[in-house]
Amino acid sequence: MQTVIALKDLFSAEGRRDPYPFYADLHRLGQASPLDPAVDRYSVVVHGYEAIERLMRDSTFRMLDAAYLDQLDRRPEPLWRRRPSLQVLQQTVFFLNPPEHARLRRPLAQAFTARRMARLEPAIVRLIDRRLDHLEEMGAGGRPVDFMALFAYPLPSDVIGELVGVPEEDRAWFPARSEPFSLVLEPGPQNWRYLQAGDAAAGELTAYFADLIAARRAAPRDDLTSALLQAQASGEAEFSDAELVSNLIGLYNAGFLTSVHSIGNGLILLLDRPEAHAELTNRPELAPAYVEEILRFKTPVQFGVRWAAADTEIMGVPVPAGGEALVLLGAANRDPRRFADPDVFDPSRPDNHPMSFSVGPHYCLGAALSRLEIQLALPMVLRRFPRLSLAGPPRTLDLMTFHGYQEIPVTIS
Repeated sequence: MQTVIALKDLFSAEGRRDPYPFYADLHRLGQASPLDPAVDRYSVVVHGYEAIERLMRDSTFRMLDAAYLDQLDRRPEPLWRRRPSLQVLQQTVFFLNPPEHARLRRPLAQAFTARRMARLEPAIVRLIDRRLDHLEEMGAGGRPVDFMALFAYPLPSDVIGELVGVPEEDRAWFPARSEPFSLVLEPGPQNWRYLQAGDAAAGELTAYFADLIAARRAAPRDDLTSALLQAQASGEAEFSDAELVSNLIGLYNAGFLTSVHSIGNGLILLLDRPEAHAELTNRPELAPAYVEEILRFKTPVQFGVRWAAADTEIMGVPVPAGGEALVLLGAANRDPRRFADPDVFDPSRPDNHPMSFSVGPHYCLGAALSRLEIQLALPMVLRRFPRLSLAGPPRTLDLMTFHGYQEIPVTIS
């Protein structure tokens, strides 16, 4: 008989701060566990690496798209349609199912070409150096500074801004709006507060990208926004301006926050492990292996949700039609069936393929870009500031949506 569990411990303050003991308990139960719909909104929680890989490739399990949300609320105007943030999200490639998903993903994927990524590398190095200069200036004389505020947040905003075509002078404006917009999906009783802040951010972001599209249509440049507008004008891509605005917002936020928290998480993991710190400082060519282990060990995006389009099962756990599956990517990355000694940070582990960027049709479009900037950033930080150390306890985010730090006080000399 399968054990029915409850998610209250995972969604508690302690569970959000450190979900890994809860994940370890789940792994002892198998790869997926049934939930009581009278207690939790989900029918099943999926936590094993193999189970999640299978679910993500199974067309029976679908994204929570607009049609599904409308079925849940059959009023003439469903409540979700009154929320600007949710309206924007529902037009993004991240929440679409076939055939609409392919219609939008194809031109977006073509914009993330290997050639475009390679051309970005010198710009990323330049942006890292500029942020390190500012960190050095602000931390002169041993003055404590916040690594997140001065480096981990602004750098990914610079990088994704460079790709999308956001002018340098506008990029500092984004972090204060990107995070509130992304947190509208944070589960739990406080969600209404996140929705209010996210709605306000969605309005500002929509207006900004509408103006950017108008500017690039009038005067194209060598950036992703111009490339997408060219594809739209030539008929190679079929999307409306509203869809383009929504997807630029989605791409900016997805590409920004995953990198933010991976850089912050990586710094703390290295400061806590002097041998790893020294190895990566002296051998920056190991950065790709280190980044994969950082992504595995402290997964920046912890979960996703799918719904079953028909009666089905996952690893023997039945899921009714219309039932929702909570997909714990962070748990998959600590699955002892897939990773030996999963609670040990080991950049040398073989066959290290974390689930941090998802898998299947919804594999993260910006995964290569995110990996590249983290691989470049962390060794450059360590080489520039070999004596960088904590100036106080880091402050965690205590969220399920993003796993990382709100503040990391450091001294650099």
